[in-house]
Amino acid sequence: MAKTCFYCGKELAAGQRCSCRGSASAGNRSTGSSGASSSSDAGSTAVSTSAPPDYSSCSADPNQYTKKEKKTKQVWNHADSASGKSKDGFSFSRFIDQVRSRFPSLSKLMRPVMNYIWHPVTTIQNRPQRVSIPKVLIINSIFATFTSLMVLLTYKTNSPFLGMLISLMFGKTDLFSDHPIIAFLTTSAILWASVIILAACFVVMSRFTNRKLPFIRALDTISMSSIYMCFADILIFFSVLLGTQGAFTLIFVALVIMGFTHYVSIKNDLMLTDNATFNMLAVSYLLFYLFAQIGIVVIIHIANSF
Repeated sequence: MAKTCFYCGKELAAGQRCSCRGSASAGNRSTGSSGASSSSDAGSTAVSTSAPPDYSSCSADPNQYTKKEKKTKQVWNHADSASGKSKDGFSFSRFIDQVRSRFPSLSKLMRPVMNYIWHPVTTIQNRPQRVSIPKVLIINSIFATFTSLMVLLTYKTNSPFLGMLISLMFGKTDLFSDHPIIAFLTTSAILWASVIILAACFVVMSRFTNRKLPFIRALDTISMSSIYMCFADILIFFSVLLGTQGAFTLIFVALVIMGFTHYVSIKNDLMLTDNATFNMLAVSYLLFYLFAQIGIVVIIHIANSF
């Protein structure tokens, strides 16, 4: 009778051993390893593809309610502005828009002037490189005219500050009260001479900074500051109408603004550093003061000769 395997039933020769158990265990080990690797890959894929946890509803986040509240307020504000509820109060920007829409010609005419108030530094830096001579002449002439009129008007109010300046420049004189037209022309000529002398000081001092500032460009720089001086003259006019005697002291505020205007303009034109620009302006003003003192002495001698 042939001998068979107890496990698989395979017929075996005399003395032969069946290898069915060894192949079965090897197959089980390979199957188990492949299953484990597939399960680990599946687990890693599940971890990598799983979405990040959502903490939006977690009450442990301290910024949860603050963020929601800010977002809600933004939505409400947007809804109020869209529905027109914000139109109940006064808005200066909306008033300006209405004036521009109703008076387009006036707004177009006043836009270059208003830019000196709302965007002063940008307007000064972005002005044209080519200077318009008629513009320079007109602006400085308006400045000389307005300032002369304000001097006469303020002198009639017995302003102590203006009276002291007139006494220092002309001595004891009745020129402004007895001859207002001559006083107006004299003041206008003095202001125009001041503009020319200050522009010449800028030109001279620019050479010491290894730069070259054209004279017409220096006049354009002063004309921009003359615009702010005209604003000061208008304020003085309304102040005098209200009965203020010391309104002429507003010129001090305009002088400070004038210094900032010269600083921005010269620094932008000559490409100087802050220190170099400051030193140039300081020496230019001192040089102008020296020439002004010499001019005052000459004017006093001429006035006394008459």
